[in-house]
Amino acid sequence: MKLRQVSTIILVGTVLATSLLAHTKPTAHKQPEYKQTRHKMSMMDDKMMAGCQEMMQKHEQMKSHMKAMDEKLDSLVTTMNSATSSDKADATSAVVNEMVAQRKMMSEMNSTMQVGMMKHMMEHMQMGKKSMMMCPMMKGMGAM
Repeated sequence: MKLRQVSTIILVGTVLATSLLAHTKPTAHKQPEYKQTRHKMSMMDDKMMAGCQEMMQKHEQMKSHMKAMDEKLDSLVTTMNSATSSDKADATSAVVNEMVAQRKMMSEMNSTMQVGMMKHMMEHMQMGKKSMMMCPMMKGMGAM
């Protein structure tokens, strides 16, 4: 029963598509527009590559910032572990407060980077598949 329904749907779709194609007028390709588009793409390549480099730079800055945050936590944890009696509670409080502050900061950084990355990817997609493949940021992700 289901096979017959699927076959009918495929047949109806094929007939509709064929009918639609038969009633549309062929369009002539305009070479000058193609050349202009091609020229615009090559002009945008430099601009796009600069965007790729900027995105990579932001990513490196984020990694560096996260490393500094880890080092600060390591220092606070070392202080907490070596503390005794009443100092232990203060040191533990300092670790917890730092972790909360860092978590909020990382959440904000993630949101900002995600929006930027999506915008960057959309720009590549508008330029075509090859643009995405040539992005140094995407090449770096493929190596993961």
